[in-house]
Parts: sequence; C-alpha cells; structure tokens
Amino acid sequence: MFISKISKMKNVLITGGCGFIGSHFVNEMVVKYPDVYFMNIDAMYYCASLSNVTVSNYPNYQFVHGNINDYNLIAYLLTSKNIDTIVHFAAQSHVDQSFLESFKYTDDNVKGTHTLLEAVKNVNRDILFLHMSTDEVYGESGIDSDPKHEKDLLCPTNPYAASKAAAEMFVQSYQHSFNLRTIIVRGNNVYGPNQYPEKLIPKFIQTLRKGEKCTVHGRGDSLRSFIHVFDVCSAIDTILSKGTVGEIYNIGSDPENERSVMEVVTQLVSLIKADHDIAPYVTYVPDRPFNDKRYFISNSKLKRLGWKPTITFDKGLENII
Repeated sequence: MFISKISKMKNVLITGGCGFIGSHFVNEMVVKYPDVYFMNIDAMYYCASLSNVTVSNYPNYQFVHGNINDYNLIAYLLTSKNIDTIVHFAAQSHVDQSFLESFKYTDDNVKGTHTLLEAVKNVNRDILFLHMSTDEVYGESGIDSDPKHEKDLLCPTNPYAASKAAAEMFVQSYQHSFNLRTIIVRGNNVYGPNQYPEKLIPKFIQTLRKGEKCTVHGRGDSLRSFIHVFDVCSAIDTILSKGTVGEIYNIGSDPENERSVMEVVTQLVSLIKADHDIAPYVTYVPDRPFNDKRYFISNSKLKRLGWKPTITFDKGLENII
C-alpha cells in the first residue's frame, strides 16, 4: 500500500526541528508546501538552535518548546492540531558521549520514541510515523564486503547505535501489534551547513580555522560514507511521496563519497590551509573502546523510488568552506 502524497498531508509534526537535519527539513518543507501546516517540537538541547530555522515567520509553521518524553504534551498536540504525519528526528547522536552517558541515550532515543508511538496508538492510529535512524544499527562492514541492505541483521556496537536499534524495534513492534503506519529510514554520515561542531567535519573546520590541531582517533583509517543534508531532505520528501508503509529505506550515499578520517583531514587542510602536508595539523589519540572501521549501505531500494544523491562530497565540502 502506498502512502498518501505530501499534498494530501495537512498537519505535520516534526520532532527535533531545531537540530541539524531537522532544521534543514523544516526550512525546505515549509517553503515547498505552503498549504501544509508544520509544527516543530524541540527540547532545545545544546546542539539545537532557533537560528537554524529560517521560516519562523511563515504562516504554516509553528514552534513548540517541549520534550518528546512528555506524553501529555504529545497527545495534546496530536489531538489539538489534528496531526496526520510525524517525522521523528529528535535524538541524542554523539557517539563518543554515548560511552559516558548511555542512560541519556536510552531516555531520549528509546523512551522518547516509545512515548511518541504510544501517543499515536492512543490518539490516532492513521498517523504516518517516519522514524529517522542511522546506518550504525547494522554494525561494522568489512572493507571488501557488500553494502548492507534493509533486511540485513542489526548488530550495533556502541551505546548510541544500540539505542537507535532499540528505538527501531519499538517502531516495528507498534506497527505489527497495533497496525501503526510506520516507515524507518537509515542514513549515512550526514554533513552540511549549520552542523554542530561536535561532528567530524565541522569540528575539524573549526579547529583548523582556530590554528589548532585536529584530533584523530587511532590511525584515522576508519571509513565513512558521507551524504549532504540537502540530499537527505530530498530523500525523506521522496519517501513521504512515494514510499510504502511498513518499509525501511537506506538513505545512502554513492560509493565515491566514502572517505577515511585521514582523507577528510587531508581535504580540509588543502581547502583551508592550502597545504598538502597534514602533519603539522594533526594530533593522534587512542581509539575509542571499539570503533567500527566502516559503515557501507546500499541505496538501491530508495533509488527505485526515483531519488538519487546530487551533491558529491568534494563539492559539498567546498560549499561549506
């Protein structure tokens, strides 16, 4: 069964819409669909900013300062605004921090998702619930292994990834147990404008501009596939328009956009410092307790809906600089 096109969706709740990906999605959708009402709920944690949202004065947009763990608030918003679609971005996403404060990740990523699902179950089971997850739920990919597909086994290896996998289990269980209309999407490493500088690319950019050294874990040989936030937003828009309820979609970059950490540093040093010798700009520290060497996912299922990434890593990096 295909879901309704976005033009037939009238009232959309976006969680975490002041964060990095969420704010870009809000900014794009509010302008693109002026006849659709968009409500953005955000707890305004350290990595969120009202300044990320450029559509605050649009008549089809409203901001609510609130927490997705507040069941009564969520139920009230779903009822009073006649919400028919939820796009769920809100999450703790700092992998390093998840090793230190794992309970916070359970509270926000697992319990928060559970709270939203319970509210949908009790208020209106016809609401479409799109859940933003991560490629890290698959666990590590081998250097020469095939890309992970949506039906592959989940094997998270850090507390952040485990919390996102657990949230997915709640989404799927509510679909099967209560016939909720759900879709799960799993994204690569997302980058782009306004990303909080705890993430790899903006952190290194900020560090180099300050004249400081980039901190690299281990040898910096971990591989990551990078996808621009604009491509992620267009992918979600495509899924809302053409996707199938109950399905999972990888929002994956193309193979040529895969880079090691050291390759990212090399490109940034070249762009910012105009230097091809990275040694003066890098300091090495012991690796994480466990650091997946590679995440590699297939985007073939999403491409069958007519989507494809349009921004190469090289061009995206140049545009940010």
